[in-house]
Amino acid sequence: MEFSYELSELVFSPNPGLLSATRRPSIFSSWSHWDRLSSKQKSTLASLAGFHYTASNVKRTNTHLKLLKHAHGLWEWDLYSVFWSGNGYDKTYLCNVFVGDAIYLYNQQNFIAGNGHYYDPRQILNGRSFLKKRASYTDVQIGDIVVIGTGHVEIITRIEKNLVFDDGFCSIGAGRGERGEDGDGKVRCDSSNYFKETRELKNPNNTYFYL
Repeated sequence: MEFSYELSELVFSPNPGLLSATRRPSIFSSWSHWDRLSSKQKSTLASLAGFHYTASNVKRTNTHLKLLKHAHGLWEWDLYSVFWSGNGYDKTYLCNVFVGDAIYLYNQQNFIAGNGHYYDPRQILNGRSFLKKRASYTDVQIGDIVVIGTGHVEIITRIEKNLVFDDGFCSIGAGRGERGEDGDGKVRCDSSNYFKETRELKNPNNTYFYL
């Protein structure tokens, strides 16, 4: 599922190599600290505090300062804020951010395309990333990356051997457009979606890759 970011929305990532990745300010407790922040740091704190991402509606009042200080506390020290546009080639996918962050945390490899964003599902499918394509679905292993159709990507967490139905897999991802049990960051399995067949290993709509 495709998820386009508007410029007014942000995502947090452990990867400092992403386009516009911005470090959390080490100290923030006063308006003098605010004056020394970069525009992107201000945008991040303003967004977290519920203001417009441009900080245009931030007023120098005690109430607004309190909200910004609380936002600073919400911003984890080891995560970078990223603002991305959803237009043209810079279109982004929440699912590839999930996969890109996982690869970065696994081996510190930058799964980053020329535009400074993580490779999107179509780029992976077209062989533009460093991922290697599985020759057959019978070779798929836990930890492999599956591109479902042309617009969604997830990480395989389990291979399921079924007696009646075709063998399937479980996978984890984001950008599913859902909340709750099957939403972002949740494992979804073929066994719970027999009639959709999305996670059957031999589904021709699935393409498998590995590091």
